[in-house]
Amino acid sequence: MHTLDKHLDSVATRMGGFLRGFGDPRVHVGSTARFHAEFRKVMAFPALHPPGEKRTISYSEAAGRFLAPSIAGASRGPSDPVAEMVRGLIDVPMSVSALRRELPMETLRNDLAALLRTPVVLFYVSLSDQKAFFGRLAEIAARDGFPLITGEGQAQGSRARCHSCGTALPAPQQGKPLQCGSCGMAFESVRALPMVPGVVALVSYEMLRRMVALDLVVSYQEEGKVVPL
Repeated sequence: MHTLDKHLDSVATRMGGFLRGFGDPRVHVGSTARFHAEFRKVMAFPALHPPGEKRTISYSEAAGRFLAPSIAGASRGPSDPVAEMVRGLIDVPMSVSALRRELPMETLRNDLAALLRTPVVLFYVSLSDQKAFFGRLAEIAARDGFPLITGEGQAQGSRARCHSCGTALPAPQQGKPLQCGSCGMAFESVRALPMVPGVVALVSYEMLRRMVALDLVVSYQEEGKVVPL
């Protein structure tokens, strides 16, 4: 397990590399270890469909049980987050599991793309202009199809309705994705903080990647233990 844990941390580090300023302590003011812990939430979410099984499994479980098909041809081109996650399964040390099956590449890539759009990571983001940031965030959500709920303090989501079925959304719970109780849609959730130009964001990896790329973001850090104000 120690070997597998080290490998998964290595994959998480490479995924961090797709975030603007991840290697710059002035921009990413958290630590690599805390990022590993936060990204492990993505790896622990059951989203992959193994052949011949009705249940979904997590990326971490897949790393111990399966081997993705070779993507030697694709690996010669520029990498992207989904391709990096696939490579993470291909490169699992053979000592981790002696008996592994292949995951169908097309299904695997679709599952990973959906996984990286699942809002499970919690970050604090410091801003130069909060109002402008929310405007840009709304543009990103509309352009790239992210279901987004924004607000201030605990009022966030209390009167909002699901974008899919129209059901009133529950009040947000600290550290848990805002999810419709009727249809199950999970929302990217960004809460403005009072008195400071910053937000707490419970979002997907892909939304985080787009968010921190904005020039309005001064810095960001993992906030797995943020307490409501």
